Order: sequence, then structure tokens, then C-alpha cells
Amino acid sequence: MTPVDHRRPPTRAGRSQHKSPSRGHKSTARQRTEPPHSHSRKPQRSHSAVGAAIVAAAAMIAVFALILTRGSSAPPTDEGLRIGAAVDGGAAAPAPTVPTRSSDPSPSVNTAKADRKPPASSAAPKTTAQPTLTPDTGPDSPVFRRGQWIVVMEKYPTDVGMDAEGLARATAVRMITAGVPAKAMLVDGQYPGIANSSMEPVTDTWIVYLGPGRSSAQMLDQCSAPKTQAAHSNSACPTFEPAIAPAASQN
Repeated sequence: MTPVDHRRPPTRAGRSQHKSPSRGHKSTARQRTEPPHSHSRKPQRSHSAVGAAIVAAAAMIAVFALILTRGSSAPPTDEGLRIGAAVDGGAAAPAPTVPTRSSDPSPSVNTAKADRKPPASSAAPKTTAQPTLTPDTGPDSPVFRRGQWIVVMEKYPTDVGMDAEGLARATAVRMITAGVPAKAMLVDGQYPGIANSSMEPVTDTWIVYLGPGRSSAQMLDQCSAPKTQAAHSNSACPTFEPAIAPAASQN
């Protein structure tokens, strides 16, 4: 049998001691002046710097292009954040916070103020002035039938130099305003029953009268009523039947 040597082999330090002093001195000096893997790390660092510069330039070009096309810079996207993180040395930028809508169904104070309707105008409505209407004093020459009677309240002749029509209508309006249904008409010989003391038809005269009524007594009572006398005083209260001459009416 072949004998086996169980002794341990000498260590690297032991082997180095067997080398020549000059060679060991050169190896030690080389190990001091040249750090391990110095030749392999320089190319890696240069490649990383070039890649980072290219990425940063591409990011700047993309941002400038977005500003030129839209007119304003857009918020950074996730890709831009990753590129910026790579350029800054790998530090991740904080993600932008997105505001969340409140779940409170009640509207805010500003919303309530905006939805509030302005108060309705409390100004009083404008009232338009109603035109004053002149009371109707009747036709200038009405038609009377047989059996119709009137009572004359006032006479205004047209041949004495006064505004007979104006005075007659004013008197009638004043009586109407007081509640007495007076009328004004021009008597110019067309009514045989309205005659003077000579039994001739009255002409050129504006008269204010009441009627017609069914009888002379009815018109006399209406003329002598206190309300009528208060509106226009005339105690004589002459009554006439315009359609019939006095002589014929007596027959």
C-alpha cells in the first residue's frame, strides 16, 4: 500500500514566503498602486454617465415639445417621474396627491350662496294714470216721442255773446258728477212743444234738462228733489212735451 500524507498543504502566505524577495516586493508594490478591478469599473462608470445624459436629454426634449404643442407644461407623468428618478441617482419622487371628493352630501357654504336666488323686488307696481273721462251729456238734438216729458233746469241763449254750449255742458257735467242725470241739447225751433210765452218754438238756445219721463208730474218731482236742487237750484222747474205743440197737447 502507498502511504498517504495527511498533512495540510501550505497556505498562500506560506507559499509566498518561499518566493524570492524581489518578486514578492514587486507584487506587493503592484497591489498597492493598482486597486483590484480598476480597469473593469472605469468602462462601467463611463457607460452609466452617457446613458443618464441621453435619458435626461430625451426627457428635456419631450418636455419642450409638449410646451410648444400645448402652450403650457403638463404635469409630470409616472414615466417622467421614473426618468427624473433615474437621472437624480435613483431616488423616487413622491407621487402627486389627487384630491378626493368629499362624500358629505351637504353642499358647502359657497355652493349654498351660489344657488340662492336673489330676492324678488319689493318695489310697488307702477300705476298708470287713468285718463279722466268727460261725462256724456247726450246728443245735441235728440228725438222725442209723443208722451215723453222733460224738465228744463237752465237756458243759455246763443245770441247774447256768451259760450252757450260750453256753459250748458259744464252745468250738465257738474250735475252728473253730483249724481243727477242731467243732459244738454241745442233747441233751435225743431221742438214744437218747447215754446216761449208767445207759444212759438224756442230757437238759438242751449238748455240743460232732465228726462225724458212718462209724465209732467214725474219730471216736476224729480226737479224739486233736494238732491237735484243741491246740484243746481231752479225752483220754477218748467216741464215740456217736446214732440207736441202746447195747443195740441191741451186738446
